[in-house]
Amino acid sequence: MKLLLFADLHLDTRFSSAGPERRQALRDTLGRIVDLAEESGVDAMLCAGDLYEHDRCSPSTAEFLRSSFDCPVPVFLAPGNDDWYGPQSVYQQVDWTPNVHVFSSESMTPVELADGITLWGAAHVGPGPARDVLDGFAVNRGGVNVALCHGSTPGDVAITGLDHAFLGHVHTPEHATDYTFPGNPDPLTPGETGERGAVLCTVHEDGSVSREVFDVSASRSLGWLDSERTFPLLDFDTVAAERTVRGQFVRDVLADPALDVALRGRVLSAGLRALEER
Repeated sequence: MKLLLFADLHLDTRFSSAGPERRQALRDTLGRIVDLAEESGVDAMLCAGDLYEHDRCSPSTAEFLRSSFDCPVPVFLAPGNDDWYGPQSVYQQVDWTPNVHVFSSESMTPVELADGITLWGAAHVGPGPARDVLDGFAVNRGGVNVALCHGSTPGDVAITGLDHAFLGHVHTPEHATDYTFPGNPDPLTPGETGERGAVLCTVHEDGSVSREVFDVSASRSLGWLDSERTFPLLDFDTVAAERTVRGQFVRDVLADPALDVALRGRVLSAGLRALEER
């Protein structure tokens, strides 16, 4: 069975510069993912959460998602902590085509992908930090069992009885024996590392998974990856004025007398990236 996995696209995310162009690039990236799914003849397309930004998602993005997923490929969506499932969410507001399945329970629920192959999925159902969806879960059936969810602890996979977990939330790609973090397919912050994109996953009869990564980034193809226009230097003083967690973090770092200019810049950049991945 072939599955195309992606996560953490963050449609309608906020950018400090070139916002309209960058947000369009995210849409174009999704278009490339759907095209790849059709061209590769996959059995299903999987999104492991944070498909869009709940607080900033526009009606046009909701319609864009509906039309994008109106395709011959089955689509499975597991809402994350930034696109959580609820009455006002796009997931409930959109009249999805029959090929789209949205996991809507915070408990793992099964869907039979094929004879002997079960996909388990769950949703975040409210705002807040990502939670470990796999905590306390145990497979209760035979055959090959795989999971789709957002924010789980990889170490939990082995004790659940799952053969493999397809996970979102961590933006740095990680491919392990029993889990896959695909990473965000189009760059969101400067300094991102790792081979990221849409991951073509082949699930074998013994439950093992082989993977091939496809670069689907519209920003990268436009030569924007290292562009100062795409990722301008942050105005730390402006961020420090925010009444937010990242604002407090910047204020604390700027006030630390033990940090020289170079080290302070590295700490600020790394810390803000980490906060974006929460």
